[in-house]
Amino acid sequence: MNYRLAIAIEKLGSEERVAEHFGRCSKFYVCELDEQKKVLKTEVIFNPLAGEHSGACQLPGFVKQLNVNTIIAGGMGQKAVSNFLSFNIDVITAPGLLYEEALNSFTKGKLLGYEACKHDHEDSHNCH
Repeated sequence: MNYRLAIAIEKLGSEERVAEHFGRCSKFYVCELDEQKKVLKTEVIFNPLAGEHSGACQLPGFVKQLNVNTIIAGGMGQKAVSNFLSFNIDVITAPGLLYEEALNSFTKGKLLGYEACKHDHEDSHNCH
């Protein structure tokens, strides 16, 4: 069975970077990987909740529909991390990386784990 990886993306000038706050990302690159972590295909999925006041609250459920195993973002609050984990989606935080750097580091096994933001973005929006 192939592995599916979502990377939250924001464009800064001409660069595509891992989005600092996943809830504000403009799109996701969803990469399908084989058993050797070779990229078989990549889809671009635009964030339908970008700019929405409660978008960060609803985004884990949207990403779940993409059938991904792991999401990479720059940062996210503890509630979002908990939501992803409850959907059996692993969370990796990789702030500041270019898209290609994040993908290459992941496929080489060098990108693991997360650190939830110290301030909980979702609390201010009453996520449940």
